[in-house]
Amino acid sequence: MNINNYQKHFKIFIVLIYVVGVVGLSIPATRDLFQTLTPLNLLVMSGVLFLFHQPWNLKSIGLFITIALAGFFAELAGVQTGLVFGDYQYGQTLGLKIAGTPLLIGINWIILIYMVFHLLQDLQVHRILKILLGALIMVSYDLLLEPVAIQLDFWNWQGGAIPLQNYVAWFVISVIFLSLLSRSSYRSENKVSNILLGSQFSFFLILNLTL
Repeated sequence: MNINNYQKHFKIFIVLIYVVGVVGLSIPATRDLFQTLTPLNLLVMSGVLFLFHQPWNLKSIGLFITIALAGFFAELAGVQTGLVFGDYQYGQTLGLKIAGTPLLIGINWIILIYMVFHLLQDLQVHRILKILLGALIMVSYDLLLEPVAIQLDFWNWQGGAIPLQNYVAWFVISVIFLSLLSRSSYRSENKVSNILLGSQFSFFLILNLTL
């Protein structure tokens, strides 16, 4: 079976999942239920994304594991010291934690970096400009994510204010991860990556208006 033959069905599935999520989280009576489904959604969407990834080889596996682990440990250091992103603590929505850091946060970093890199990989500009643009997209994503994340108990900031340091850290870490992919001459083919990235952007944009 060639999974790419089913790409249209999976694209529809992705959009429907996020539409249902927006509705469920926007209605107070169902919000708690949909919050508890957040880790499951992240795992399912990660599975769908990497189901369509090509080519699978030792290079791609090594890069994915490296970025996921580095993302997790950057967050762990951030939570424990406040020196990376600022002074924040994770809530309960993202599930099981080690040292106050959700295990799934590393997966979140790799799927975001993957999708942004995939989006820009064919852009005909200098490699450095491509990396900087990718990092700006990552920061733009976080700008939409932060208010929703606070409302849904993903994490909370000391004093309630999101520090500029957070966005600087997102930019710098994104530059590092995107540079790692670029320097390794990594390339991906993926039929659902762009629709998933667009769905996530739309999801957080709408929730900023409805929560």
